[in-house]
Amino acid sequence: MRAAKRTVLLILAALLFALLAAAPAFAASRKKIKSITLEIEASIQPDTRYGEEEIDVDVRSGKCSFDTYDIENDNVGSTWEETDVPQITIYLQADDDYYFALTKASSVKLKGATYVKATKQDSSSTLKLTVELPPLTETLGELEEAHLTDGAYAWWEEVRGAGSYELRVYRDGSGVGVTLLETADTEYDCSAQMTKKGNYYVRVRAVNRENPEIKGEWVDSEAINISAEQAAAIRDGSGVRKPVYGEWVTSEDGYRYIHSDDSFTENG
Repeated sequence: MRAAKRTVLLILAALLFALLAAAPAFAASRKKIKSITLEIEASIQPDTRYGEEEIDVDVRSGKCSFDTYDIENDNVGSTWEETDVPQITIYLQADDDYYFALTKASSVKLKGATYVKATKQDSSSTLKLTVELPPLTETLGELEEAHLTDGAYAWWEEVRGAGSYELRVYRDGSGVGVTLLETADTEYDCSAQMTKKGNYYVRVRAVNRENPEIKGEWVDSEAINISAEQAAAIRDGSGVRKPVYGEWVTSEDGYRYIHSDDSFTENG
């Protein structure tokens, strides 16, 4: 019996020694992640509730994968405001047999965000990367519709975050003129471009107020046909009319649509 016990103890000791010897070998087999490249696309509109924003993290290189993110701004649980500068912490997981060995900010290449700090945890298999996203003043709302009237006026609804708008007039599928038209208003007199008969439409996009390099998507108006007689009236000014548009309001009779000239829609 004693010999059997000694044999068991020797076997257990041998197994323990083998495990201890293998541990450094396993640790040594893990490869370093010395740099990472991420592309971050964020769609955060003011008045959006925290947690309902759209943030995509794409790992372009680095032998790791994106896990989740946390919002670092203090007013979590509320809504995003136009004055906010979003800051998030991104959690990255190293691939099998890899660990993070980043030592400086230059090892983290970012598109769509700026580096704040990075810390490692879980034996360097997890990287907590804190980044700052563009300020919400550099976001644009969506331009939903553009319109063109037979009175040679284009108009559209105001876009949140826009400081100006670019547009171009098209006749029979070709652009009229060689330069983009610009305005800070939500309407534009297109009479100088609509002097000939044809099928016309306008293409409009918003330009960010804080950063003019940020521009929205182009939106096309409905097409309208201008006859030779209408074109002549536009040329002499008699056919040029500002658009009449408005909004829904409540009254004693319920909801009514009031126009910019203070008239109401009766039938339509």
